Amino acid sequence: MIALVFSYEAVDPEEFEQVYGADGEWAQFFRGGNGYIGTELLRDLESPSRYFVIDRWESSEAYNDFIGANRDEYMRRVDETAFHHRQELRLGTFESVW
Repeated sequence: MIALVFSYEAVDPEEFEQVYGADGEWAQFFRGGNGYIGTELLRDLESPSRYFVIDRWESSEAYNDFIGANRDEYMRRVDETAFHHRQELRLGTFESVW
């Protein structure tokens, strides 16, 4: 299992949660992919516009295959959802060691 972890500074937290949450637009898009496990959205209690998004996939191959097969749609979504955040930082791709 891998987890792609991102940090965001949201413009409008409520709208951000609708797009990036576990049932949001991105998660719905990823659900079409073999190996997609789910998305977790974490909000910072001390800074309510700061979020971590964790997308889980069975493997890097599953994620890369999905992105490769859906590159145009993925890039369109990146462009269309960019206004929901002031800052996006990909913290990395992590794998489970347990």
